[in-house]
Amino acid sequence: MIVEYVYRFRLYPDKEQEHFLNIQFGHCRFVYNKLLEISKKEFEEQGIKWNYYEYKKKLPQLKEEYPFLKEANSQSLQESVKNLDRAYKNFFKGEAGFPKFKKKKSNQTVHIPQHFVIERVSKKRGLLKIPKLKTPLPLKMHRDIKGEIRSISITKTPDSRYYLNVLTKREIQPLKPTNKTVGIDVGIKEFATVYDGENTHHIENPKYLQKSERRLIKLQRQLSRKQKGSKNWEKARQKVAKQHQKIVNQRKDFLHKVSAAITKQYDAIVVESLNIKGMIQNNKLSKQIADVSWYEFMRMLEYKAKWYGRQIIKADRFYTSSKTCNVCGYKNNQLTLSVRKWQCPVCKTQHDRDENASKNLYQIGFTHLTGGRVGTTRAKACEAGSVGGTGDNSQSTRHPAVKQEARCFNSE
Repeated sequence: MIVEYVYRFRLYPDKEQEHFLNIQFGHCRFVYNKLLEISKKEFEEQGIKWNYYEYKKKLPQLKEEYPFLKEANSQSLQESVKNLDRAYKNFFKGEAGFPKFKKKKSNQTVHIPQHFVIERVSKKRGLLKIPKLKTPLPLKMHRDIKGEIRSISITKTPDSRYYLNVLTKREIQPLKPTNKTVGIDVGIKEFATVYDGENTHHIENPKYLQKSERRLIKLQRQLSRKQKGSKNWEKARQKVAKQHQKIVNQRKDFLHKVSAAITKQYDAIVVESLNIKGMIQNNKLSKQIADVSWYEFMRMLEYKAKWYGRQIIKADRFYTSSKTCNVCGYKNNQLTLSVRKWQCPVCKTQHDRDENASKNLYQIGFTHLTGGRVGTTRAKACEAGSVGGTGDNSQSTRHPAVKQEARCFNSE
């Protein structure tokens, strides 16, 4: 399967190179904000909707009005124009809010679509040559770049670190089928409870934000005591930014490892359809929900399943997996969030709330793929379980709790 794949490498510019990159970031940000200011004014006063060609016509005029823009790579400025056009299109489609002005202290990115060279000089080191920069940028190449390179971009994070992002198109081979299904119930106390038909596994919630909160409070207190804009204030700000970036890196590393391990072990993965946007408005749990990153975890599972020929099945949002007994099907409507263990009054089975939910989710996947038949091959299961498919057996049925957009990611 041909996919878009991004490699990310750390850059180590010297003072002169850092100054050059900061100029590129600043000029691209200036063009984006200036065109946004002009287009926003015309949109609000006259209702004029600009397109990419309107922005592109304005770029030479901005260069004449502000000669310092000629210091930047012309293609990088054009990419800023494309980004603004994309932001407006997403807004008018209803997929995003109104475009916002770019800030200096947030993530800054400059695109370099052409005329770059990436050379490996040793086992772990490489050099990047880009237009208008006299000396090549050193970078840490921890792995080889596979596939066709489409474009590159350089990102500066709030903690003043520089990264090279290499966008490629490469082929990824689907994994061999394992003929295993898994139900995953996510939570806050434990990151996930996983049931595969035989064993139940509990994945601990690392709580990276909670563990670093004491240090963050101390650093933010030190920052608040500094005069804003001073050198000491900038040093304190970078310390806070570095701590936040460390939390982000820890969380991403954890999510990548867990999602990759699950994708490699199971053919079918059943998850809940959570209303995360609504749940995060809970004042008591919003910080914990944001820290656990359920949305990012689901996103990683989906694209990795697509890459490796696995299937993601989403249970209906209103399916009460925790309240339904996995043995007899009794629904306990009196169960509250504070109750972690309960006994079924019909079959007298003692349930752990999270384990019971994961077993119910597993049953959805098992029913959806095989119709309850043991020994069905993966190819037949995908055919039978795909939306609108009949499969090779007319008795194959969809579990009533399966979300309608559940889809089978085949290897084609």
